[in-house]
Amino acid sequence: MNSVPTYRHRFEALGLRALLRLVRLFPVQACSNFGGFLGRSIGPSLGITRKADLNLKLALPELSATERKQIIRDMWDNLGRVIFEYPHLREIVQKHDQYITVSGLEKFQQPRKEGKALLFIGAHIGNWEILPMTAALLGYPQTILVRQPNNPLVAKIIDDIRTSTGNHSASKGVDGARASLKALRNKEAVGLLADQKMNDGVEVPFFGIPAMSPAAPAILGAKTDVAVFPIQCKRTGPASFHLICHDALEFPNSGKRDQDCLEGMTELNRIFEGWIRETPGQWLWLHRRWPKAAYKKLKEKSE
Repeated sequence: MNSVPTYRHRFEALGLRALLRLVRLFPVQACSNFGGFLGRSIGPSLGITRKADLNLKLALPELSATERKQIIRDMWDNLGRVIFEYPHLREIVQKHDQYITVSGLEKFQQPRKEGKALLFIGAHIGNWEILPMTAALLGYPQTILVRQPNNPLVAKIIDDIRTSTGNHSASKGVDGARASLKALRNKEAVGLLADQKMNDGVEVPFFGIPAMSPAAPAILGAKTDVAVFPIQCKRTGPASFHLICHDALEFPNSGKRDQDCLEGMTELNRIFEGWIRETPGQWLWLHRRWPKAAYKKLKEKSE
């Protein structure tokens, strides 16, 4: 990432600050509803939507064209809401009694008493930014691994929001790996989203199709002094969410790292699949999650 701001960077950052201030003038739920309206009105007609339809055909081939169309519409509705909720994230989490319900928080207490570090694993479902910010406010601040924008000024604006409740952010890659290992050694918490494609990860099934997935959850989770908790975010309404803290996930630790990683990430992907099937319209279907060969095979089959 270019660390020296250019004029373009400054212009983009100025525009983003102005947009954030403008959106904050309106009530949070009204902004969420407006974002949902824009998303479902404009998104389905964009070219990138074809990726979502292909992904749905691969992952859920039993769906009809009408069912896929509805899921895509719901996905764009959710994404529009996520974007327009962003300026209000601090308000949403600080007033979590009004906007957020949490179940299973007590599961973190025993590992804490045992002196274990905590690894929180989430996915791009609901509003994924809510997860670490709420956890920090409830007493579990963490180092979050994020993909930073190329514009360093924009990255700083976004980071100020993400870390406003006590978290620390680190860029995915070498720096993020070092920061997460340091946090775990210090018996702190680390948070990451692990449902997207990772080219240098491990190939494991996702909806029954081999897919490159991040290996970090399995590698870090195999440590005996780390407790891994999948945390699910469900949207329940405009700017309203239910966070579910699932039971700790036991990653294999036989000493055979490659095999352990394969087994661990297969189980984690299975968990993600279950969440996505519950609320398919809340997952981000826009990424090329599977190898090119899978899409090519799908195209040949449809011809």
